[in-house]
Amino acid sequence: MLLLYSIISVVVLVILLCFIILLLEKILGFSGEVEVSVNSEKTFKAKRGLKLLPVLAENNIYLPAACGSKGNCGRCRLKVISGGGYPTALEKISLSEKDIKEGLRLACQVKIRENLILDIPKELLNARSFNAKLIEIKDLAYKIKGLRFKLEDGEKLNFEAGQYIQITKDLPRERAVRAYSISSSPNIKDEFTLDIQLVDGGLMSSYLHSLKLDTIISFCGSFGDMYVNSENKSDCFLLVAGGVGLAPMRSIISYLIENSSKSKIILFHGVRSKKNLYFENEYKKLQKDNSNFEYYPVLSEPALEDGWIGKTGLVTQALEEYLNEKNIISSSLQAYLCGPSKMMEVTTKLLLEKGIESSKIHSDPFSF
Repeated sequence: MLLLYSIISVVVLVILLCFIILLLEKILGFSGEVEVSVNSEKTFKAKRGLKLLPVLAENNIYLPAACGSKGNCGRCRLKVISGGGYPTALEKISLSEKDIKEGLRLACQVKIRENLILDIPKELLNARSFNAKLIEIKDLAYKIKGLRFKLEDGEKLNFEAGQYIQITKDLPRERAVRAYSISSSPNIKDEFTLDIQLVDGGLMSSYLHSLKLDTIISFCGSFGDMYVNSENKSDCFLLVAGGVGLAPMRSIISYLIENSSKSKIILFHGVRSKKNLYFENEYKKLQKDNSNFEYYPVLSEPALEDGWIGKTGLVTQALEEYLNEKNIISSSLQAYLCGPSKMMEVTTKLLLEKGIESSKIHSDPFSF
């Protein structure tokens, strides 16, 4: 009997605590709904306590977020005219004091707690949502899968070579958004490919690696400032990739080759060991068949069994040696970088020191 009373007491205590928590949420404003107004044109209801970025996506407003909502790319900025609370520590790093005083915020960092009035630049409202079916799966390298998708309902995806999409996945309380570069040519409109690296503990990469053929995914896009199209005139495209940062470079190379570009294309691809390298054979063949294409794979930690006789060390070191030996710097040279943040920082510094204008150095701030 004493045991029964103890169990009943514990149950009552748990119920009481749950009631208190719900009451506190109500009092402190973390439950219920608020009203969100965008550009004085669109108004919708949203639950308190959720991040603003996925809530906007649920209401067909898709903002770029190359960092996967980690707050360090600064791409999802908008103006909060009313509501939004205080800026987070990450916002204070990504935004200037002037920006913050003017009401600029990062949608991925704003938590919905009260009615919001937002001002979003018109050019950020062009992205659309799509559904696509997985039609092919390839093992490209260690922990990297190549996924090919076909758009549903006869849709076409218009994107530039080097741009990315954002895949969404519904969670119990909100919608997760992650960015992935398109690795296929923009000349193909009804299909696209992604190079997906499995990240330990990565919610979206684990989900994508588990997909079966014919699975339908939802995504929005396209996004990104690092791209090549007919307006990018250059006698030399320098592409520097780290790991799966090769994905947008694959799209750029395909676009240039398919459109019979006469420009020189120089690709540096840095990975840890041979098992992390992919598309090596294809690019070696392209180099053999096309005098305008140069390919330099670099292994930072080659395994003994790799039998590697190519370039070793950091890809930035290999690039510096190349630039010291070759006279490729010109006023029209365009450089494209994608990979770990440190690699892109060092590469950018090196290129600036070599006299390449900052406006000719392109990258999107992905979080690797």
